Amino acid sequence: MTLLLPYRVDITPGSATTDDAPPRYHQLRLTVGEDGRGRVEQPVRCARITVSVPSATSDPALARQPLAISTTVPSVRSSAQGQEWWIVPDTTDPAVTVFACVPEVPARFDGTWAVSFLIELDPGFESTAVEITEETAADGGPAGSRSSRVVATVLPTTTSEGQV
Repeated sequence: MTLLLPYRVDITPGSATTDDAPPRYHQLRLTVGEDGRGRVEQPVRCARITVSVPSATSDPALARQPLAISTTVPSVRSSAQGQEWWIVPDTTDPAVTVFACVPEVPARFDGTWAVSFLIELDPGFESTAVEITEETAADGGPAGSRSSRVVATVLPTTTSEGQV
């Protein structure tokens, strides 16, 4: 089913570290309301967005903790933007972690703004595809749940002092 909102998913891989340092987390940035080609064209009410991320499977040592649940939510300026957003993780399924991005009040995306959420993923995460489910309605229309698989853009790793 076609999503009503445009999404952009970017993954910045964790940078390499020295042998004795723990690996750096990957960062998944979910931008809602624009996708790099433009912004939402018609007003859309949004009550909830979920992002399903497959668990890491390449490193058995990381299998017990598939994702680092560290999230960042930006400030919003008005109730039309959802007043305040929360990210609620669900780790009950060992194969996938679901992050629910929930506004305090339904947000109204109208093309004048977008919101980005940052989720840190453990270094064993290898997939570039996530499942997005939105609970949305075209302005004035009935609410519905829509899902789609979205392939992330992998951004180049940057190195900084103290990193290899």
